[in-house]
Amino acid sequence: MNIHNIYGVFMRIFRPGRIRTLRTRFPQIDGNGPILDVGGAPGWWKLVEPKNRDITIVNVDARQEEIVVESGFKFRRVDGRNLPFETASFELAFSNSVIEHVGSFEDQKRFAGEMVRCGKSMYLQTPNKWFPVEPHLMAPLIHFLPFRLQRRLVRWFSVWGWVMKADQKAIDEFIGGIRLMTKRELEEAFPGCEITAERVFGMTKSFIVTKAGRRSHEASIIPSVAA
Repeated sequence: MNIHNIYGVFMRIFRPGRIRTLRTRFPQIDGNGPILDVGGAPGWWKLVEPKNRDITIVNVDARQEEIVVESGFKFRRVDGRNLPFETASFELAFSNSVIEHVGSFEDQKRFAGEMVRCGKSMYLQTPNKWFPVEPHLMAPLIHFLPFRLQRRLVRWFSVWGWVMKADQKAIDEFIGGIRLMTKRELEEAFPGCEITAERVFGMTKSFIVTKAGRRSHEASIIPSVAA
């Protein structure tokens, strides 16, 4: 069993709504001018099928380069906290479920600042820290516990742990690389940007942060299964 196949089941529930939101608010994806995807991969854009193909994907993982280039996009191996681009050099700066993996809150604020700086407009999605299910581990409530308890429970009390059968070192590295954000932190990291909620059964599962897009309405997604 592949953990990414399991992630894919839940992504198929939420991604259509996110794609509709993206298309509605940001016609740039079907227009002209460069688009920047910070920390992404070609798979997202294959689902979106943008008419605009001038997309640069940046990632610290060099293994992504061949996949990105074969998909017809540009690739740069750079750190999202220090982007080597001119201010407002992209029509849209985009990032999907990446900012929670870049380090400390200070690192996240640097990442946010670079997103805002490089894009004339911006779209960023990230999970809500206070949603009861941790989306990477696919486990309820475990992310509210101290690290010393999480690391002991993940192997047997999360879907990720069951599937990956990881040793303690791999578990520590995985959960140590996740820092979910609250709405208040996003407001601090993205001053002046609009923050909307992506809801599941009345609870905020994720936040969508936008700049200079069309006026949005709170996204409300009611899936057939819990995420």
